[in-house]
Amino acid sequence: MQTPRVLLFSVLFVLLLMGCGNEQSADDDAAPLASNRPALEASAVADLLVQNFHDQTAIFEEIGDRILAIDGQAAAEEVGRLLEGAYTDRAIAGIEDMVQWAEEYLVPLDAAERAVLAEELDAIFAADGRLKEAGMRLDRATERVDGSINALFLANPGQAQTVLNGVIAFGENLEAFMNDERWLALDRLLAPEPAPEDAARGSAGQIGSPTWCERMANTPQSQWTMNDAFAFANHCTGG
Repeated sequence: MQTPRVLLFSVLFVLLLMGCGNEQSADDDAAPLASNRPALEASAVADLLVQNFHDQTAIFEEIGDRILAIDGQAAAEEVGRLLEGAYTDRAIAGIEDMVQWAEEYLVPLDAAERAVLAEELDAIFAADGRLKEAGMRLDRATERVDGSINALFLANPGQAQTVLNGVIAFGENLEAFMNDERWLALDRLLAPEPAPEDAARGSAGQIGSPTWCERMANTPQSQWTMNDAFAFANHCTGG
């Protein structure tokens, strides 16, 4: 079996936050959530986004470690509790920080300002490779979780189901957060426009279409653009 799509959904949520930041910028050396900071530096935003990305990825690495260490039903139940509780809380806390930051620094910018800052960030990440590296680390972490659960199902289906129930709860909790009106407001602000080539191909190649979703599902996440991640999570990860 495969780890359910809600796990991928929760992974993509991290990417979406990078998409939010990729359209604006953070502050210089001060804390990103500090108030009254009119000047934004793309380099500081890049640092903030990559660090948040790694912080969230670390959660999945820890989950993978916990699953591999399961030696009985009690340990499986503990992992399930952590997924529903502490891991959910940690993931949402990191996301909440980024949402607050986006509300303070992203929302006031107009589309032209966001576009300029997005170009600056694209240039930074193209030059230093940090975004690609972070994406590859995330891929490895989530693939390890998926593989660990698959292996556990072969060894002990009961323990694996206990863990899987926790994974489902973890993903559903993050999905519920994404349905909050604060996130939906950011969703509306940042909704990507269909690329001209997709529009020219018609509905089959249009962003969010079944064909597009299938193509992106078979594309490594490290090769996705921010808009790819945003659109995939909004249109291709239901249920």
